Amino acid sequence: MSKSRKAIVTLTIGTKYEQMFNVYCRSNWRKYCDKHDYDLIVINENLDDTQRSKERSPAWQKLLILSQEWSSSYDQIVWVDTDIFINATNSPCIASLVPLDKFGAVETYSIPSKDIHHIALKRSYENWQKNGVDYIDNATPGLYYENRGIPGGDLDKVAQTGVYVCSPKHHRDIFEHIYNTYEDIHKSAEWNYEMPAMSYELVKNNMVHWIPAEYNFCVGGIVSSFYPFIFHNKKSSFSRRAYSKVMRKLGFNEELSPVQKMCLKNIYDIGYFIHFAGCSGWMPSLHNQLQ
Repeated sequence: MSKSRKAIVTLTIGTKYEQMFNVYCRSNWRKYCDKHDYDLIVINENLDDTQRSKERSPAWQKLLILSQEWSSSYDQIVWVDTDIFINATNSPCIASLVPLDKFGAVETYSIPSKDIHHIALKRSYENWQKNGVDYIDNATPGLYYENRGIPGGDLDKVAQTGVYVCSPKHHRDIFEHIYNTYEDIHKSAEWNYEMPAMSYELVKNNMVHWIPAEYNFCVGGIVSSFYPFIFHNKKSSFSRRAYSKVMRKLGFNEELSPVQKMCLKNIYDIGYFIHFAGCSGWMPSLHNQLQ
């Protein structure tokens, strides 16, 4: 039996993600866990070893964490993607915000607020159009689902599944249903892997308890919200669709200017869980400032 009744869980499959977690995340996550009494569980292999599992993104494995024998030891489990810094000094306990029977998540179209998110999305699309970047039109939550082949046009919210709070007792069945029912058809980051299906099922079934945006402070959107004049240019990998092939080629060593580094530090200072979705190449710049 675990000493704690709650845990933070993540997945590090492959050398790249093991390195990302160990270098940039483990220390600040450990501080957060110690501060708020969480166990830390790092999974480094697929929880499902079938051929179907091997042919889809490892991101789908997050739907199987509640099916593991060890999960029954916990009242609540917090999933956190490996491209996230936790501001252990400022961040309150995330699990304490969420009722046991609810799935806790940040609403994608409210990061950092609903009005500002709309402005950021518009700026990003204009920038990508100017630079000839292909993208999926996510102008509204309904379009987010519909353009990914899910009939969610009547839904007005999308759960960002890079960070979430769940309960083995209350959510195992629906997690397994999502995993077994949906396929990873497009197998590319811009289609968001498990997130559309996961969000659709949980929002549709009124299972989500929405938590503040600071717990999934997506750097890309905040950059588009407040710093587009610094990051949105032809030399910026973010303007060249960072969450596709570019960032995989760059790895973790994208060099930023002193002003850009200052912006990342400001995002960290006002957020709790700082999510570098699609721009993990910027993580070293923040890491070096925090040393």
